[in-house]
Amino acid sequence: MSLDRRSFDEKRDFIRVPVDCDISLEAVDTGRHFTAEGRNLSGNGVLFVTDETLQPGDRLNLRIEATQVLMSVLDATIEVVRVEALAEESRFVVGGLICTINSGD
Repeated sequence: MSLDRRSFDEKRDFIRVPVDCDISLEAVDTGRHFTAEGRNLSGNGVLFVTDETLQPGDRLNLRIEATQVLMSVLDATIEVVRVEALAEESRFVVGGLICTINSGD
């Protein structure tokens, strides 16, 4: 089936891929390091859960290490676009837009 005839409800430019991995993050403005639990990844965004309080507009350096032989490291800069508090105290679901893919050179 071609992409034009896809029959799923989500009509985004990129399909979301579920992930279950640790994500290393660093706040661009303060250099603060913390980790998060990855939930899904697409061609232009990422969704993760963290204990850190973030705000839309925050810029973060993100790194996902390769856990399998055929995977590569993802090193990118993202901008937080959505933050939702979970029912669990002090946990947040964060949606980020991938702004740049860093080459690591």
